[in-house]
Amino acid sequence: MKYIGERVRRKRSGAVILLIAVTLVLLTGCGQEKEKAQKTKQNIPQVKVQKLEKKPRVAWVDYSSHAEAYEAVTVIARVEGEILEQKFRAGDRVRKDDLLFRIDPSNYIAAYNRALAQLEKDKAALQLARADLLRYTPLVQEQLAPRQKMEQLQAAEKQMLATIKADEVLVADAKRKLSYCEIRAPIDGKIGRELIKPGNLVTPGTKLASIVDSRFLQAEFYPSTRDMASIQKYKSRPFPKVELYLRDNPSIRLSGAVEFISSVADERTGTVPMRAKVANPEALILPGSFVTVRLIVNESIPAVTIAPDWVFQDQEGEFIYVVDANDTLQKVHFQSPFSNAEMVVLPSKLAGKLALVQPAGSLMEGMKVQPLPVDTQADQADKEDGR
Repeated sequence: MKYIGERVRRKRSGAVILLIAVTLVLLTGCGQEKEKAQKTKQNIPQVKVQKLEKKPRVAWVDYSSHAEAYEAVTVIARVEGEILEQKFRAGDRVRKDDLLFRIDPSNYIAAYNRALAQLEKDKAALQLARADLLRYTPLVQEQLAPRQKMEQLQAAEKQMLATIKADEVLVADAKRKLSYCEIRAPIDGKIGRELIKPGNLVTPGTKLASIVDSRFLQAEFYPSTRDMASIQKYKSRPFPKVELYLRDNPSIRLSGAVEFISSVADERTGTVPMRAKVANPEALILPGSFVTVRLIVNESIPAVTIAPDWVFQDQEGEFIYVVDANDTLQKVHFQSPFSNAEMVVLPSKLAGKLALVQPAGSLMEGMKVQPLPVDTQADQADKEDGR
């Protein structure tokens, strides 16, 4: 009996050992599978993705230009003579009709007086001719004087009337030239430095100074015909709003609107001329400055958009990477109807897709990835802050 009990104990011990061994093998196998799965997962790259949404956006596009004063004139002399007096200092703000220069008027006063005297002389001759005609008319009617004499007097009257009209033209011309001796401001604005000093002789057409009214500025810019098609399609008003700012100081911005859109494209350049007008009440931007014109095409357009950094290019054109339901990277080619420095408008059918928002690097179509959703606004803020 003792022998039998010993054999039973040995069998039990063997079974326990076998069970422990099997358990260890299973545990080791599970651990290896788990470790293998973890290693496989670690080999799948994590990628930043953004869920594309259709939201109201501000659609704009920038164009390079240079600012010009909306009103600017060059003051010129209209008559010949010596400049006697200058009535302003360079840089003064002048008002329309302010006296700027005075040219020696003596020759023009004399010419005016001669024309006026000739007019008075001819008026007197007309009165004499009419008096003679008045005396001879009854005599001719009574056949006491020849009709030929009366006809001569009538012709003399008509001749004097014509002469007087010519005299009046000469008087008006002399008066106009005399008025040109006082050169006045044609517009309100700031006058520059004088180009001719008093004491110098000027002739008609001599440039004397320039006046610039910079309270309003204008800027011409030239969208391509492709841009123009999008502008016409998406603009929210016939003449869109604009912002104008200095290239090296975007914080200084002026507001206005487009005031001219050409109806014909320039066939040489493939562009469409446009002109904007903006208010510049504080003269923050000087005429002649290089500026950027931001054309606000639409202030609230529903669109699916992505940052230009995440739009890639291959032989087939522009595309973005999207992560499909199987966590696989796929290319989606598209043609954008509108883009600027901050956004590219995508086809509406891409709403809801997970788009790659990081450099592609070694990523390729068909790769398995681990999508990592990001807050695009926070990510953009970090990028701008250099973090």
